[in-house]
This record gives sequence, structure tokens and C-alpha cells, in this order.
Amino acid sequence: MATLKDQLIQNLLKEDNISQNKITVIGVGAIGMTCAISILMKDLADELALVDVMEDKLKEETMDLQHSSLFFRTPKIVSGKDYNVTANSKLAIITAGACQRPKVTGICLICSSLLK
Repeated sequence: MATLKDQLIQNLLKEDNISQNKITVIGVGAIGMTCAISILMKDLADELALVDVMEDKLKEETMDLQHSSLFFRTPKIVSGKDYNVTANSKLAIITAGACQRPKVTGICLICSSLLK
């Protein structure tokens, strides 16, 4: 039978493991956040990384996910403008796109992206 001290030390060592199933979502717009929430709800990753160039929106969305993480099994949610947070990711989902101007349809955006 393990002592209380052994049980506590063992639990601390388990938390130091490197994530085995990390997923990155690039872009925290409507589609990116829908992907992130779906990943959390389906328990597909043990770590979720978010990347975006808009730091304010990234911080807000990350805090929202971290506050709601009490209801999910994903213990670690990280974010950053720098792509270093994506290290060791098994999957990267790119949802970032060109900035959409007012009165520009999705078809026009697709055409402009394809013609470049």
C-alpha cells in the first residue's frame, strides 16, 4: 500500500507529461472558434493551441475557452501570436483568411484568393 507521500509525488509526476494529442487552430474568427469548441466538446485533444495575429481577440477567446474548460476534459489551452505555441501539434486547422471588407461577398473573396 502506497503512502500518502508516494501518492502525491506520483500525481505530480503524471502532470509533467508532454501532450500526446495536441491540435492547433489558426484563426480565432467564427469558424476557428467553432472548430475549437467542437474539438473540446468531442474530447479530441489533450492540449489545444490557438494562433491569431489579432492579439486582443485571441486573448478574449482564449479566456472564454479557459473559463469553460471546467466542463471539458482538455486540461491545457494555450494561445499566442507566435507559432511557437504550435510545437508538437499532431494537427493544424487553418481557418484564417483574408480580411473581408464591407459589401464584399464570399464568392468575391474566393475569386481574389484564387487569382493570386
